[in-house]
Amino acid sequence: MALDFGFGFVAGVTGTIAGYPFDTVKVRLQTQTLNHRLYSGSLDCFIKIAKQESILGFYKGMSSPMFGVAIINGIVFSIQNLSRGLFNNPDSYLTLTITGAMAGSAQALICSPIELVKTRLQMQGIGQQRKLFALSTHLYKGPFDCLKKSYERRGLRHGVLRGLSMTFARDIPSFAAYFPAWQFFVTNFSPTGHEADMPMYMSLIGGGFTGVAAWTVSYPFDVIKSRYQAAREHVYKDVWDCAVKSFRTEGWQVFTRGFVPCTLRAIPTNAFTYPVYAFLKRTFDKPLDDTDETNATNSTKMTNTTTISPPSITSIQSV
Repeated sequence: MALDFGFGFVAGVTGTIAGYPFDTVKVRLQTQTLNHRLYSGSLDCFIKIAKQESILGFYKGMSSPMFGVAIINGIVFSIQNLSRGLFNNPDSYLTLTITGAMAGSAQALICSPIELVKTRLQMQGIGQQRKLFALSTHLYKGPFDCLKKSYERRGLRHGVLRGLSMTFARDIPSFAAYFPAWQFFVTNFSPTGHEADMPMYMSLIGGGFTGVAAWTVSYPFDVIKSRYQAAREHVYKDVWDCAVKSFRTEGWQVFTRGFVPCTLRAIPTNAFTYPVYAFLKRTFDKPLDDTDETNATNSTKMTNTTTISPPSITSIQSV
């Protein structure tokens, strides 16, 4: 389990770096309202951030998810891998759906405050040059300052854990779709039906496919979560009030706002996250059974008995 956590940590860092600029654009589009529209679309948002805030504008608040998402990935892969051992058929789509939902639920408590910090840091100083941004008042100095001020103003439940229920609502179906989607891709696009036999470029494509699938089923919840976390404390009574007001003022389209950059983000982020995790696991996490079988094979050769066939490699094995 410790190795799964470490592999997930490295994979999370890799994926975060690859997709973070798209996440900034996604959050900016999600949180703007019809009465205060700063961007006409994804491309316009990209261009304005680059011109007004420089390339660094895309990476505001990245230190929070850089290590936070890395820890989250470690938790997700560890719990999902461990919980599969509770089922008789660990590779079935039903098992992968249930264990994915369990993993998504378990990491939400950590994910929610991390994304609160990320969202608020991404939203502050919009349109300001880096030099002016540094001189602005009433801004958060960094992730810890944001958490501290959120706690001082509203406490733990309504401050630090603001948006927790919507994080659960997003992450449970998201991870419930994530692992079965990967298994589906491996089954249909690997020459042998096994992950280890897929070429690297197919693993990257498969990672992007799983990310898009996971976001598709959970995206409306993410919109409400971002809006609720980014808004001032007294704009909405709760997440349900946020959803109702958003729908009444902007229609159903509000629940799809920012989906294009989210999809673009999901492709590089997940193209690296799961393949990197799987590669590290195959390379460094050799099950003890492999050693036993190797010794048994050598012993068999010495006694001129039948050779033992090599064990098959599954996508995720219990440690």
